[in-house]
Amino acid sequence: MDTINFIKKVTSISRRMGYKVETNRSDQTQIDFGNKKLHTGHLSRLYPAILEDNANVAKLIDSVAPGRPCTHKPMRDIVEEIRSEIN
Repeated sequence: MDTINFIKKVTSISRRMGYKVETNRSDQTQIDFGNKKLHTGHLSRLYPAILEDNANVAKLIDSVAPGRPCTHKPMRDIVEEIRSEIN
């Protein structure tokens, strides 16, 4: 899996989970997790570290997109699904 496929997989799973995926003013795809969003720039910086078995998803998200705690649980679920598909 490369960065582009990772981003496609995250957005696809997000849509399936009911999260709104849209294009922001900077022409980046972003996922709306309720009060906060993660965009493709954030996702590309999370890859590949977020897929490691011992990855601390919350800490990784805080390092690239601080102040978005409501994204931690959904991203943990998304990452777990991606891990199960590639293993």
